[in-house]
Amino acid sequence: MSRLLQEVPNASVTLVTRSESAPLFADYPQIETVFPFDGEVASWAGLKLWWSLRKRVWGLLLDTGPSLWSRFLLAKTRAIASPYHEDEHPVVLASRLLKLEAPELPWLQVSEARAAGAAMFLDGDEETPLLAIAPGAPWQGAQWPAERFSVLASRLMNEDGPLKGARLLILGGEGDREAATALRMAAPKARVIELTGKLDPLTAYACLRHCHAFVGNDDIWLHLAAAANVPSFGLYGPSDDAVEAPLGRNVHVLRTPRRFEEIRAMDPNLDQAMCHMLDLSLNRVYEAVKTTLAVES
Repeated sequence: MSRLLQEVPNASVTLVTRSESAPLFADYPQIETVFPFDGEVASWAGLKLWWSLRKRVWGLLLDTGPSLWSRFLLAKTRAIASPYHEDEHPVVLASRLLKLEAPELPWLQVSEARAAGAAMFLDGDEETPLLAIAPGAPWQGAQWPAERFSVLASRLMNEDGPLKGARLLILGGEGDREAATALRMAAPKARVIELTGKLDPLTAYACLRHCHAFVGNDDIWLHLAAAANVPSFGLYGPSDDAVEAPLGRNVHVLRTPRRFEEIRAMDPNLDQAMCHMLDLSLNRVYEAVKTTLAVES
């Protein structure tokens, strides 16, 4: 979206996206209408949405889904994904559909008001290093133990750590409060900024732009950190990092010793009540973060 609007700054955009993604586009003045949609295309709600979209002839119709809608809408130019692209990274797919020479790394537009609000959440302190951690995950199997996040944060911020004296920013959704509880103990209260369940994703992105490092599971917060160009360390196990990890200049994937295919063979539907992240050791994550930050500094 950001690249498209750079190329055609006067464009008027209508966006159909999942409801969880819709808030990310709140600060794009060129986006005229956003249709949050989580239902089935072949449903009454889907038919109503298609009826709204069919009233115009679109200059460019981009569909990375793809969906049946795009086949029955009028457009001067179409860029529609094949239904057989499961093994292609979404960013690579979108860049290919737009015929870009190289994959366009994601970034988001933030208004001045939102940027100022994010700075207030962080107390306006730009001097002290800021470590962001999101300890939650979409499901139990992909969640690195919360107590390991706590110890990791302590080691990174202590006297011998690469982020000596840093403040700790804790991010997550409403369902991540339990995981955040243990993490709050990693630093004195005055050095902890606890924003779990308090921020919409775009404001979280604005906050992450001030951070010096991010560590988290395979969740939206990792993708936001990568888009903010923060040194981002994503912890992976029961998900395919080849197509699901964010793309970015500062993205570092740390996965369990087992490949995704090995985990999938043991848990075919990825729905068993078991954690697949236990064999990703604390020391390995710490050393990876420490080494990377030392090189980048």
